[in-house]
Amino acid sequence: MKRSRISILAVLGLALLALISWGLYVSIEFYEETEQSGWSVEALRNPYLAAQRFMTQSGIDVTDVDNLARLEQLDGLGTLFFSDANQVQAPRQLQQLLDWLEAGGTVIYSANALDHEDDLLLAEFGVEVERAARNKGEGGEDRSLSETLREYNRQIENGKTREQIAAELADSKQELTPVSFDDEIGFLEIAFDTTRVLRHPGFENSDNDARHQPFSWSSSENGVHMMQFEIGDGLLTIVSDPGIWTSYRIDQYDHAYLLWLLSSDEGNFATLRAVLRESVWALMLRYGTELLIVAALLVVVALWRLGSRFGRLLPRDLSRRRALGEHFSSVSHYLWQRNRAEYLIAPLRQSVLRRAGLTLAGFAGAGQARQYELLAERCDIEQDAIARAFDRQDFNEASFVRTVRLLKHIEQTL
Repeated sequence: MKRSRISILAVLGLALLALISWGLYVSIEFYEETEQSGWSVEALRNPYLAAQRFMTQSGIDVTDVDNLARLEQLDGLGTLFFSDANQVQAPRQLQQLLDWLEAGGTVIYSANALDHEDDLLLAEFGVEVERAARNKGEGGEDRSLSETLREYNRQIENGKTREQIAAELADSKQELTPVSFDDEIGFLEIAFDTTRVLRHPGFENSDNDARHQPFSWSSSENGVHMMQFEIGDGLLTIVSDPGIWTSYRIDQYDHAYLLWLLSSDEGNFATLRAVLRESVWALMLRYGTELLIVAALLVVVALWRLGSRFGRLLPRDLSRRRALGEHFSSVSHYLWQRNRAEYLIAPLRQSVLRRAGLTLAGFAGAGQARQYELLAERCDIEQDAIARAFDRQDFNEASFVRTVRLLKHIEQTL
């Protein structure tokens, strides 16, 4: 009887626990939340990161190239995308690129700079970049500010929000360029920047003598935005706006599909762009921490060695002062050891010349040779000896003592 009672209590407990659990489950509200973390450092440094990820997911290996010199080092390269204009400015680079095209390479080249006089590739193919004429409103006239405000107020009265009006205005300003392919693909819609257009002599005169003629081009009402040339077994595509493949715009319209169609179906895909590298300081922090620590310690030791001492100055011990004669002797030895004998003998020479100017007539205004002659006559000494006593020379102990004795003799005689 006792055992059955325990079983009933266990069943009731489990039922109560299940009821409580079910109530908690029903009361819980499940929802998904997406947090925008912003762009990564890699995405900020590489504006074509999304395009490269797209090509990678399409089964094409992607790499970054910072100069044409590395072109020969890349194995299995099929497509080379120039992300910036004016990247071919040397004849050697142009010939290297033409040879690679002749061998079957595919090049997607940017011509988005109005200043393209130094661009040898565009000059080789006779392509020019111009600013497109400003688009007009309906009827060929610009809409006035009052008309724009009236249209805005009318849409507000019809129940549209400000965000909807702004989106419709952006869509109306976005002009799409149709890009034609074969019947299987049809037309693609591409939002090229219409402020720049491409020109080629073949567009205006079919009988022109340009060396290279485009076999395909795509244009909007403003002008041509993309053209293609066949070079040997290779294909060159020139676009006026490579920005359609940046991470900001590649997801719009058919931009990503166009990049995939223009790239070669054989080989890898390389983007030629100015790579933003990390600073030397960042690289040293990552790979040379020990070197930085050692350099910091050396700086501290150098400052300690060259800097002033710390603490209060000790008072002088006046009882240990040396005599005046000891001081003169120490200074003289110090100057002699540093080859400053001329500094020691200069006061004696000045004293002799000053005394001779006072005692010898015509000495002060005479030239150096005449002064030596007057001193020789007065002191009965050879003129050459007097000249050596006053000339600059490298002294040794004997010559210094001899010169001092001679100068003292002249001074006493005067």
